[in-house]
Amino acid sequence: MRWPRACIGLSVLLIAACSSSDPVRPVGLARSVSSEQPAPTQVAQSVPEVSEQAAQSGAAEPPAAPKPPPPKPLPVPPTAEPMVAIRLAVLPRSQPIVLKPSGRVRILRDSDATSSAWTTEGDLRVSAVPDGWKVSRSGGGAPASERVFADGPLRIEPLNAADGFRWNDRDWPGEMRLHDTGDGIDLVMRVGMESYLPGVIAKELYSSWTPAAYRAQAIAARSYATVESDRWEGRRHYDMVAGQLSQAWIGATDNAKANDAVRKTRGQVLVEAGSVVPAYYSSACGGRPANAFGTVTDNPHHDIASVSTGDGAARKEGCCGGSSVASWKVVIPVSAIVARLRAWGAANGRSDLAKLDGLARVEVADRNAAGRPVVMRLRPVRGGDLQIEAEDFRRAINAAGDAKTSIKSCDCDLVLKGGDATITGRGFGHGVGMCQHGAEAMGRAGRDERAILGRYYPKASIIRAWK
Repeated sequence: MRWPRACIGLSVLLIAACSSSDPVRPVGLARSVSSEQPAPTQVAQSVPEVSEQAAQSGAAEPPAAPKPPPPKPLPVPPTAEPMVAIRLAVLPRSQPIVLKPSGRVRILRDSDATSSAWTTEGDLRVSAVPDGWKVSRSGGGAPASERVFADGPLRIEPLNAADGFRWNDRDWPGEMRLHDTGDGIDLVMRVGMESYLPGVIAKELYSSWTPAAYRAQAIAARSYATVESDRWEGRRHYDMVAGQLSQAWIGATDNAKANDAVRKTRGQVLVEAGSVVPAYYSSACGGRPANAFGTVTDNPHHDIASVSTGDGAARKEGCCGGSSVASWKVVIPVSAIVARLRAWGAANGRSDLAKLDGLARVEVADRNAAGRPVVMRLRPVRGGDLQIEAEDFRRAINAAGDAKTSIKSCDCDLVLKGGDATITGRGFGHGVGMCQHGAEAMGRAGRDERAILGRYYPKASIIRAWK
């Protein structure tokens, strides 16, 4: 895929996963996001404030944190093509949103009847105003005009289902929903699954890769999106984001290979025991895969054979040995590692890490069946040993957003000497499910998508869920 040349700095909760040296990035949710939790804005809005004085005096009990919804079982395959809601961006409330619809549109509050809608055409400028929205229209062969809509989600839907919008210099299929969260404006596109997928695959894979790898990616991405759509139904106003916390998405694309892969695999998903598989995937596993449960998700329903190493041994070295990230090395000052671990600990309720006072050694404390690190042991300069999950260790180190001092996977070894940590590792990404570089290697060897998916999602079968 064509990945940005510069990494974007993320918060301590996210994975700094992009790299100019290897554009095919890992996909899947960070554990802090993949747990069955409401959206952060929903959590913030549902907690009432209590004064410090009232809490200390006992005049009022501090409110309990909202309980997350229970983990959701995996869905059965849908019989009709699902719609998915993709959050494109979170914009400041003060920033007008300029849209260029490709045809006539209908604009209304999401809860209103279509009879109260404004049907128009031309360029649109949408602004959040007190208690609602202001929409200005220009062009389209008619005089400029504007309408004000009451507070609530705003829906802008093309009258022709094949139309969409141009925003941020890209074309986006589907209908747009605008949600004022109080902290910003969520731009969400609601689009049919089959219209969504080409823009995922075009971003995820290199244009030179084989059709078989493209078709395998299409089925994996469709399965992943089906699970996410079901998981968030009724829980938040979007299913996925158009970035590395879900699946990359560039909107409409003229990539013929991506469009062809989606068309030829239409409706096909991976299933295990009658349920759709959460088909996580990453750039390069380095020959040693990871379990989904405990790495990218805390939902026990995702602890299934298809996305688990089980009792299996490591994959053959030839899996992704031709990748530029099959092996790598980076040198990071020990002081920087300590500072990042302290920051991550403070942000994630690990007071022991937040108080970390120097490091004398970092080693692997536990490995999975494939030999990939699961837990890292930290030996401080003073005090007893600490432990941190290997994938959380990677997140903590990468939270600074500095590509030069980030680690590409948790499958690594560290040697501390002279104030620096020399880290040697294998692969790129979380290592769960399909290895994209491995899929391409199989494609070049003449294997089809069924063979590729059979290797990376054992115990799963491919079915056509909808026509």
